[in-house]
Amino acid sequence: MSPRLPDSVDPWRTADSGQRFAGSIPLKTLDRLCEALAGSEGEAEYELAFHRDQQRRVLIDGRVKALLSLECQRCLGPMSHSVDSAFHLAVIEVADEVERIPEQCEPVQVEDGRISPLALIEDELLLSIPQVPMHDRANCPTDPRLFHRESDGDDEVDDEAAPNPFAVLAALKSDEKN
Repeated sequence: MSPRLPDSVDPWRTADSGQRFAGSIPLKTLDRLCEALAGSEGEAEYELAFHRDQQRRVLIDGRVKALLSLECQRCLGPMSHSVDSAFHLAVIEVADEVERIPEQCEPVQVEDGRISPLALIEDELLLSIPQVPMHDRANCPTDPRLFHRESDGDDEVDDEAAPNPFAVLAALKSDEKN
């Protein structure tokens, strides 16, 4: 197992030698990821194992763990998002090979015969970010009445506190009948 993560590797040679990489990297070194974060403190732990399957395809099994700081889209405050993600990749050279990779694998296309292990880790972290990050309703510091929906039965809104905007029309209609 190699503690140092190289900038790029030849996936075929790396798989032939059964190389594994494990360690941690500061989140602040992942530029694309930092653009999506509320803060870049902390580290990501990773494991990458290169190998070949019975059909001699290059596969990469990986795992990444991190605690990401995101911005809650409900209250716009910071929130923590825990990532513990395992992934399985199949190395391809051309897009036509996608149909021949194992079902449990995602394709990763090689450019110029090299692949960046750091980019694989960063991609997995980016994919783990929710499309709309939000605290759980119970843990969000905003007033839950601001986000009340009719279908939600757990948040009660005080109907007496909010005046009915049609009360004036109802009074006019009742005056007409009298």
